[in-house]
Amino acid sequence: MSVAVLVCHLILSAGYAIARDQKARDPDGGSWASAEIHLLTLILGVLLVMPLLLWAGMRVLGERDNYLLIMFGSLVWLLGAGYNLNHLEYTPGAHLPVPLLVGMVAVGALLAPASRLFQGRVGRVRGRVPR
Repeated sequence: MSVAVLVCHLILSAGYAIARDQKARDPDGGSWASAEIHLLTLILGVLLVMPLLLWAGMRVLGERDNYLLIMFGSLVWLLGAGYNLNHLEYTPGAHLPVPLLVGMVAVGALLAPASRLFQGRVGRVRGRVPR
């Protein structure tokens, strides 16, 4: 979870820094590049990369059926990072608040065992015996 938070935070920080730089070079707004960078940064940093990294990280660790971690971890990131995007978007050198980042790691630590409990129930429903 911490690696996913770090990667998503870096995507958001770098993307919005590039968009600010592009806007500073073209203050009249004649270029759509800034808007495209904003949209791409939002999609990658908030919506797409977090669930993929959570899923990939749990697969690397050998865990399966981590639906709770992926769904709720992504939802918490969407709400937390989405709420703080204005600060990150318009303030040069800004970072997401440390309590949000620590909270995300804590949510991941709490959801991982809950996902294992959910995995056992899903396994019994499907006819599999949980490991």
